[in-house]
Parts: sequence; C-alpha cells; structure tokens
Amino acid sequence: MNKSVVFIFIALMLTACSRSYDGGYNLPLLYKIDIQQGNVIEQEMIDKLKPGMDKNQVKFIMGTPVLIDPFHNDRWEYIYSFQKGGNVREQRHITLHFEEEKLAYISGDIEVSNLPRKQNDIVTEEEAIVVPEKEKEEKGIFSRMLDAINPLDDE
Repeated sequence: MNKSVVFIFIALMLTACSRSYDGGYNLPLLYKIDIQQGNVIEQEMIDKLKPGMDKNQVKFIMGTPVLIDPFHNDRWEYIYSFQKGGNVREQRHITLHFEEEKLAYISGDIEVSNLPRKQNDIVTEEEAIVVPEKEKEEKGIFSRMLDAINPLDDE
C-alpha cells in the first residue's frame, strides 16, 4: 500500500515537472488555441510595392508596421507569427528600407521580384516563404446589385 502511494506521488511530481517546448503542459485532452500575431503578409501586397513609393503609400498597402526603430527611422519591420494548437510556431519577417522618405529595397524571408535587393541579402530556398495565392470569392447579392447600379466601380 505504501509503495503504491509513493509510486503515484512520484509519478504526479514528474508529470508536474514536464513541460512542452512552448512552456505549456503536455496534459491529455488539453485544448490549445491557435495564436496569430503581427501583420498578415500576402504576396499580392508585396507585389504592389514599387521602388520610390513614399511612406504613406507603403503604409496604405502593407498596414502599420509592427516596429519602427526610433534610431533607424528609415526602416520598418513587419513580423507575422502563427502557432497552430501548440505546434511549432511559424514566423515571417520582412524589413522595408527607405532612403530620403522613399522605398528603396526590401530584406527578409519573403522573395520580392520587383524591388532591388542588397547583395548580402541572399535568400536560400529553405528560408524563402511562398505565400499562397488568395482564391477569388464569388460576389454576393448586394455586391452584384451595387455593380448593376454603378458598373464603372469595378476593381
């Protein structure tokens, strides 16, 4: 009887000490939520960026940056991370560099085809993240009615 109580006590103590890589507990039947943080970065947003755009135009396309370093006002950081249900966290990071208040180049882990890159910013195939294309949504009844009223307002 004493041995089984001691064994159960030791097993409970060892279970209390075990944590997963993300700091949470590995308890069975424990639900973990999806965690999404930062700016969602899509390929169509990046494709709209052109060299020479001013900061307001870039902010309109990309949204407010996560970080603007007060010591480097000419650099905007966009970070996106996603962790699905306690799994390994996936992270994307791009940096927009400005020269004389105009967009000069982009560095980070997303490949950009229409902007010049610095030579030491080489992205390997393993580091590059391919953002999937967004599927076109079918228009609803109200959108079709608005198109019938004003057909010149199409995108």
